[in-house]
Amino acid sequence: MSAYLGQGAALLAALCWALATLMYARSSHHLSSAQLNLVKGLIATPLLAIGLLVFSNLEQLSWASTPIWLLLLSGVIGITIGDTCYFSALRRLGAGHTILLEYLAPPFAALIAWLFISETLSWRELISAVVVISGVLLVLTERQPVAGVPLSRSGVLFGVAAAVCQAVGLVMAFYAFQHFTINALQAAMLRLAAGTIMLTAILLIVRPQMFKSTLSAVRQTNLSILLSAIFLGTFLAIWLQQTAIHYVTPGIAQTLLSTAPLFMLGINVVRGRRISFRALAGTVIAMLGISALFLL
Repeated sequence: MSAYLGQGAALLAALCWALATLMYARSSHHLSSAQLNLVKGLIATPLLAIGLLVFSNLEQLSWASTPIWLLLLSGVIGITIGDTCYFSALRRLGAGHTILLEYLAPPFAALIAWLFISETLSWRELISAVVVISGVLLVLTERQPVAGVPLSRSGVLFGVAAAVCQAVGLVMAFYAFQHFTINALQAAMLRLAAGTIMLTAILLIVRPQMFKSTLSAVRQTNLSILLSAIFLGTFLAIWLQQTAIHYVTPGIAQTLLSTAPLFMLGINVVRGRRISFRALAGTVIAMLGISALFLL
């Protein structure tokens, strides 16, 4: 029964992230990528902190240890830089292409772990990475735009950069987990807080006037959609992700969590958008590559 609970939580988390990505895309018309990332962090960090205090046991942390600072740095790379790049891609590519590029993060993470922390990289993992990249390229090279959104080279670059940052952040967090004990939800909150604090500090130094313009942009944005995106994508999805990891093996959890692009295709069909066979085939091929990476 617990296995079904974990699998259901992983699939629901993927659905939440697909829905949140669509909502973030609608919120990006008035907010820049940095502003959207800032608002997301300022709202989601307190939500995670409250959830952590109410529903989870806090681990005693040593702030003088290297692993905790490595975990915080992973939040700066993955959230300050990575999420800003992700929202930049979202503005240029739309939700379908952007969420598909997230498939690149696990192969990048395997390669980075092999290069920098001496993790083994088998032929199976190499072949799986090639399959994932092939599926993504199959969709990106389609002549007809996916869901009516034309392909943007700068958007693809931002999407790839977001995947690289996510991969670097995940490898650093994985290394930190190996060297000290921390609650997974607590780690997610610390990474989000570190990323948000760093983004706030950078904007205060580089573009302090952005805070005033952000308030004005938020007033022009549909707050119900933006808040729903933050709740679904940065709060509920993380919670469900930790539930999945608790009840099923990491490989199964990661594979089921990677079904977000498939949910995105289904949502676009429901919305009456045309989905080509090539887009479907490329997404499924990338999904099979992710499955082989984590399950075989």
